[in-house]
Parts: sequence; C-alpha cells; structure tokens
Amino acid sequence: MTDFLLASAWTLGGSLPALAWKILCLHAATLALLTLTRPHDARLRYLLLGAALFAGVGIGMADVALAWRGPPAPLPAAAAPTAETTATAWPLWLALAWLAGSALAALRLLFGLGWLRGVLRASQPWQDPAWQARVADMARRLRLSRAVGLRVTRNLSTPVTAGWLKPVILVPASLVTGMPADLLAALLAHELAHVRRHDYLVNLLQHAAEVLLFFHPSIWWLSRRLRIERERIADQMAAALIGGPMPLARALHALERANEAPAPVAPAARDGDLLDRIRRLVRPDTLAARRAVALPVLAMSCALAGFGAWSALTTGPAQPLSAQEAQRLMARLPAVQALISASGASHVLVQDTRSGATLLGRAENDAVPIASLTKLMTAMVVLDTAPDLSRAIRIDERDARATAAGAASPLPVGASVTLDTLLRLALMASDNRAAHALARTYPGGEAAFAQALRRKTAALHLEHTTLEEPTGLSPANRASAADVGRIVSAAAAYPQIARDTTTPAETVHAAGDSLRYRNTNPLVGAQGWDIRLSKTGASTEAGRCLAMRIHIDDRDLTLVLLDGRADCA
Repeated sequence: MTDFLLASAWTLGGSLPALAWKILCLHAATLALLTLTRPHDARLRYLLLGAALFAGVGIGMADVALAWRGPPAPLPAAAAPTAETTATAWPLWLALAWLAGSALAALRLLFGLGWLRGVLRASQPWQDPAWQARVADMARRLRLSRAVGLRVTRNLSTPVTAGWLKPVILVPASLVTGMPADLLAALLAHELAHVRRHDYLVNLLQHAAEVLLFFHPSIWWLSRRLRIERERIADQMAAALIGGPMPLARALHALERANEAPAPVAPAARDGDLLDRIRRLVRPDTLAARRAVALPVLAMSCALAGFGAWSALTTGPAQPLSAQEAQRLMARLPAVQALISASGASHVLVQDTRSGATLLGRAENDAVPIASLTKLMTAMVVLDTAPDLSRAIRIDERDARATAAGAASPLPVGASVTLDTLLRLALMASDNRAAHALARTYPGGEAAFAQALRRKTAALHLEHTTLEEPTGLSPANRASAADVGRIVSAAAAYPQIARDTTTPAETVHAAGDSLRYRNTNPLVGAQGWDIRLSKTGASTEAGRCLAMRIHIDDRDLTLVLLDGRADCA
C-alpha cells in the first residue's frame, strides 16, 4: 500500500509541470479572444472567462484522475520511489507541496464561510415594512422566484449576498441610517441582480477552483476577471431596474470613500475596480475609444491634477492650522467671538468646514448633556427611512406624558399634523411633543427608533455620545462639542433639516386653532448673520446649548456652544 501511494504521488507530481503549461496556453488563448470583444459586452466576456476558468479545472481534474486511476505502471527499479530516494525525488515533493497548498487554501475557504456564518448569526432581521415592500417589488420585476431575506449587521461596510437556496442580503447598519434612500435602493438592486444570476453559487465554485489550482497565477487572474465582469453585469441590471445609472454610481462612490474590506466569500457590491465601474455606469459610450484617447486623457488628468493642487494652495489651508494661524483667523471674526463670550459656554468648538481645521476648542472632547440638540439626530434617523412627508400623524396622550417634564407644547392632544410639519416644529421650535411623535410613529415603533439612533451614532463615529430618547429632555443624552460638530456636518447634508432649522417662523393649523411658532434661535434672520443650519437646546442640566453652521467672512464655520450659563443670543 505504501509503495502504491508513493508511486501515485510520484506520477501526480510529475504531471504538475505539464498541467501548468496547459493552463498557461489556455490563458493566452483567452486573452486573444477577449481582445476581440467590446469592453461593454460584459456578458460575453463573462462567458469566455468562465469557460476558460472551468476548462482549466477540467484539465487539472483529468490529469489528477489519470494520476490516481489505479495501480500505476511498474517503474524502473532505478526510478522506483523508496524510503531512501524520496529526498531527491522532486515529483514526490511537488505532489506533497500541492496537497499541502490545497489544504491551506481549503482552510482559508472554510474560515471565510465560518466568518460569514458568524455575521449571519449576529445580524438582525430588517423589519422596516417600507423597505421590505421596496425590495419585494424589485425582486418581482427581476422575476425572482425565491424569497430574499433582509438582515442588518454591524460587521460589514457594504451590502453582501449570502446563500443560494435561501438567499439573504446583509445590509450594514451604517448604511441603513447613514445613506440616502435612493442610493441604498441602488445597492440593494445590485445585490438582487446577484441573486437572480445565482452568483453566490458560482462564486463558491470559483473558490473551489482556486483551492485545486492555487499554485497557478493564471487561475487567480481568470477568477479575478470573472468577478469583475460579474459585478459589471449586476451593475447593468441594477441600473435598468432603478431607471438609471446615476444613483448606483453615487452609491459606489460612497463605498469607495468608506475604504472598508468586503466579505471574503460572498459576492459584494465592492468587488471589481470601483472607479472603472462608476465610469462604465456614467459614460458607457466612451469605452470603445479608450485606447485611442489614453495619452490625451492622461495628459489632461495630469494638468487638472496640477491645477487642482495649485488651487488648493491658493484658496485655502490644506494642512492643519497652527495655533497662531487659528488665532489670526478668529481675530477676523469679532461677531463669533462676541457670541462665545456672551454665552458663557464652558465647551466650545469653532471649526472651518472646508478644511476641517479647529479654529477654537475648549474642552471640546468632554461629554455633557446636550438637551434639544438631540433633535438633529432624531430628524436624521427619521429622514433616513425615506418617509412619506405628507402622512398625517396624531398627537396622543403618550406624547404628552413623555414630554411633561419639558416646556409646554402648543400642540394639543388630538391634533393631526403631517410628518413634514412635525419635523419643522421639532427642529425650528424645538417642540418636544413633535419630536416624541416622530419617534413613536417610526417604522417598528419606539424600540426600532432607539436601535436606529444607536446605529446612526455608530455610523457617524460619535465616540463621546450617548442618546437615550428623541427629545433631549433626559440629561442622559450626552455628547462632546466635537461630536456635535460631526452631527452638524451630517445634518447639513439633509436639505430638509437645513431648511427647517433656518425657518424664522411658522403658523400651524391644528385642531381648529392657528398656532404661531418662532425659531428658538433669535439669530436666525438677524442682520449680519448668514445661518445655514441651526439648533438650540436648554435645560437645567445642560445649560444653554447652540449648534450652527454659519457663513461669515467668506468661510463656512461650524459653531458649537455647550453648557452656556448666559443667553446665547
């Protein structure tokens, strides 16, 4: 038996160099065929690459089968492998190296599958009815016969498809609350295209090919190119499904900026060259002529890069400001200095929005109560669900009881107002009943809102922030001035929040009465102040708080004042 195994391994090892040469020839033939295809014919290129990859596997399996087909022919005595000759028998060592490498590659694959299983176990069902209906509608238009599950996880940075017979789309919590609805829908359409094409199964077969033929660079190249073309096909299908390529291109750009690694096994939306995928989505008509214009485009890109660098040097600070430079800039902002002095705030942050440079910081990393500044987070979490802003919401006793400790709200119990109006009242007038009603009617209820609030906090990397409820009445709602600055920057990306927080006044018709509201920040609309976003807060524990995005002296500044013991205005 030992002689049989040694002789079989000898035969197997001796066949590996020939196998490597055959796969190299296959690689060359595939390259020749690919040059005859058009760059945007992703489906044809996918078929060619897939045929080449699995043809290589077939050749390898045939050679292995021949090596193990039965008792090998008797070898000459001089060549017969024995215990004394194995040290110099290179075919035997090649076979052993192949077996060891395949075992390691298989362990890598099993580790990836185990990791994915752990992510699945740690995930939670995404029970948002609106998104469930949206995904079901896209699946129906793709003619998907299998039900597709939706789960939310913290362990990924991009949506991932897992499973074949029972497919599941794993959605990162940071995208659920931190990405606009149309961009997230584009990524989900991309993943549904993977499900429609059974790409998870094909990807596992590719990994099996990599396990068997791990030693050959051509196999890895073919497999990599196959995944790239697969992503391009899924991009095309998703763009057709959502009615255009631009939302998907913007979503891919957001993932590029995230700079996180995808799952090791499952097909993910980040496979392939993202910049190339974005270019193909936005300008597919330029692909055929790309070689002819390569040098002019390269020259133009270099010129634009040089111009951009020159512009950055001449228009603003690209490097962190020194203390002296920050002091000089603050000296040119007397109105801001006067406001900080008048507020008596013990926690201060003044930040240049464009460069991110801190012009003034005072205990900016200490967590303190933030009162109604919480409502900026509440509004973002609600808007992340892409709600129907015209939906009518009734103020009930739960809203009154939950906010009884705060300032009296003009909104009477029983009043029916639109979600759009509730957002405006919560942001502009800091109405607590409006904020609580937004959380109470969140898809899935207050418990789902609390989970979304925690996910949003994590997505914005708020290291010193704890939020327990939506209004800010609880002193347990705490954050640092630096974190509030990040909240302001995130909120400024929501046009509705910017608009509502800078509305000077609003008249609301509710329960037969006309209720007049005014902005809680008297600086909104005041002469000499160009305020782009604003939110105030006040409580016994938090003192007076103010967060603003202002345009002054040809600069956009983020201003945060916490624990003020005087009138911020």
